[in-house]
Amino acid sequence: MAGAVTEAQRVWGAYIDAWNTHDIDTIVGVVDERFLYDERPMTMSGPIHGRPAFRQYLKSVFKMFPDLRIQTTLCDTGSSVAVAESLMSGTYAGSPGIRLGRGRQISARVACVFEVAGGWLTHERLYWDRANTMRQLGLLPAIANAATTPAVTFSRASPDSDPGR
Repeated sequence: MAGAVTEAQRVWGAYIDAWNTHDIDTIVGVVDERFLYDERPMTMSGPIHGRPAFRQYLKSVFKMFPDLRIQTTLCDTGSSVAVAESLMSGTYAGSPGIRLGRGRQISARVACVFEVAGGWLTHERLYWDRANTMRQLGLLPAIANAATTPAVTFSRASPDSDPGR
């Protein structure tokens, strides 16, 4: 027999359902006015504060991933601070200035710590394997290659010309 649904489970369920239908108004309607969304260091240098900024963020996410879906696989809501594990998937449509990876499918396991108070989602911290996602988009090999290829090559002197020998 399943236990009673907690406030955090109810709020989280409504939030994820709205993400899956890309219903920005409903998503923003579930979060507190002072909502704090934080994916650092995955995709942002600082957290997003408040509904208006979060609304803009959602528009960019759904533009980059027009078929984004989130399937919650685990949600533990023992208090107002809760954790959820989900599988996020979608097709990358691209973002300004980044042509690599367009049209590729991604699938990533994500972990989230969230807080609910007074029936509102007040804080979300999202963690996921960015390197895995970049590999799926074909971005990591290009980055890894650039990072490991020397900018300047040195010709190796023959052992006979080494003055230290």
